[in-house]
Amino acid sequence: MSVQTEWQPRPSPTPRARKPPVASARGAAALTVGLVVSLLAGTAQALQSRVNGELGHAVGDPYGAALVSFSSAFLIILAVTVMTPAGRRGASRIPEAVKRGKIPWWYLGAGVLGGFMIVTQAMTTVVLGLSVYILGLVFGKSVGSLIVDRFGVGPGGVKYLTGYRVVGTAIIIVAALVAMAPRFAATNLAASLPLLVLFATLSVLAGCGNAIMTAWNAGIGAKAGTPITPTLTNFAAGTLALIVTVLVARGMSDPGPWVWPGQWWLYTGGILGIIHVAASSVLPKHFGVLETSLGMVAGMLISALVLDVLVPTPNTIVTAVTIVGTLVTLVGLVVVTLPWQPRRQN
Repeated sequence: MSVQTEWQPRPSPTPRARKPPVASARGAAALTVGLVVSLLAGTAQALQSRVNGELGHAVGDPYGAALVSFSSAFLIILAVTVMTPAGRRGASRIPEAVKRGKIPWWYLGAGVLGGFMIVTQAMTTVVLGLSVYILGLVFGKSVGSLIVDRFGVGPGGVKYLTGYRVVGTAIIIVAALVAMAPRFAATNLAASLPLLVLFATLSVLAGCGNAIMTAWNAGIGAKAGTPITPTLTNFAAGTLALIVTVLVARGMSDPGPWVWPGQWWLYTGGILGIIHVAASSVLPKHFGVLETSLGMVAGMLISALVLDVLVPTPNTIVTAVTIVGTLVTLVGLVVVTLPWQPRRQN
């Protein structure tokens, strides 16, 4: 009995259905964490501004108050660097990285830009008022972050100007203008037009400088492997710059001896500054300089609003327009981060 077998070709295996991409879910989760941390860093920045402002008013010398804030932060982060293995390891990597050109030497001067922002705040708020200064800062920081990302200054590389990023940035700038409108209406700008233009330009440059500072610190942090190191170099450079500023300012017009107040919380500006700088040293690598900066802007504006409501100063003005404009910054921040699911390449 013969069995005839007929050869039949083996059917080709059915291609497995591709698993649904988890990049969007993970990307959304990562962006959410980044947004929350950047908002908290902006909150620290707002609290630092209020604390330093109160200290400067009590002492009668805003530059001296800024120097106290920077120098105390430097001493704290120096102790952390010496006492922790990560701090020592990160600090030891920087000289060789600079020598080999992996880190441009001027990145080490990032803190000078931070000092310039504080000095500009002290100079411009007297003439323009805080609201105009904040608007200039927001504009400079937003546009500066777009430029920094576009040219790949941060460790995250080049990030192109998508429609989402441009529209979201514009929303935040307009929202800041709306939020500050009531203060504009109540502010008497007692200065000539050229002087106003000068100080407004300085506030915008301070914002641009802050965006560059964020990118430079992030570059140092990427090579050091820890946010401790860029925080150390930031406050070291800023402290040196402010020492020079204080010496020049007191040499030009002596405001008298410093009288330091007894309230302990007036000296917490350094700790708040460490939180802000450390966060801005880590986030740009994973989140982008623009998203980090705008997240901090939104956190700063929202926290300033909460402070104005709960602990108002004599010149505080809060209206429904202020609240709406501040909350709309969150809308702009979400738009900047879209789309969460990257396009699939064919």
